[in-house]
Amino acid sequence: MKKLKIITHPLVQHYLSIMRDKKTSKAEFKESLDKISYIVAAETFAALSLGNKSVNTPFKKIVGKKVNETVVLLPILRAGLGLTKGFTDLYPEILTSHIGIYRDEKTLKPVQYYFRFPKIQNKKDATVIILDPMIATGGSVIFTIECLLNMGIRKIKVVSLLCAPEGIDAIEKSFRSNEKKHIEITSCSLDEKLNEKGYIIPGLGDAGDRIFGT
Repeated sequence: MKKLKIITHPLVQHYLSIMRDKKTSKAEFKESLDKISYIVAAETFAALSLGNKSVNTPFKKIVGKKVNETVVLLPILRAGLGLTKGFTDLYPEILTSHIGIYRDEKTLKPVQYYFRFPKIQNKKDATVIILDPMIATGGSVIFTIECLLNMGIRKIKVVSLLCAPEGIDAIEKSFRSNEKKHIEITSCSLDEKLNEKGYIIPGLGDAGDRIFGT
């Protein structure tokens, strides 16, 4: 996908390898994910637009900078919550939405059970960052992007830990004709494939289960 960016930062790859290990404890898994979230957040925020701001330093008045766009964080429940720390710590002003989606075990299709979005005036100029640690079939991300587009959102960033080629291909095919929409995907790894049950190979197992110990 033209808009797919893989983060190759050494520390991301270091902590991701810890998370892949099936022997890694719940605490170490979550700690590694938190550390990755800061790096991924910094990479994602790098494209935010800035405006001028008057600042009085101890010596003189200068023209500083401030983020001048509305940014909404949208974790896909529940695993998406695991990526929020870096984003909210680095930019506390960020608004947070939530969408609850689960994958039907038989059809592998997404089913929505919850959705809350902040009241913002100009949706077309807002940037929404979707958090989904595992892009497998791509169904949950596609469903979420469609919800946002139907609301009038036009600038969408998708952030994940791992993605499968099948999921990326599905997202690209779903939104290939949306030339006026700005959709980007950032991930830490493009893995090999999906297995017959729809899990990413080599992957790291079920991210939600490993984060929350279920």
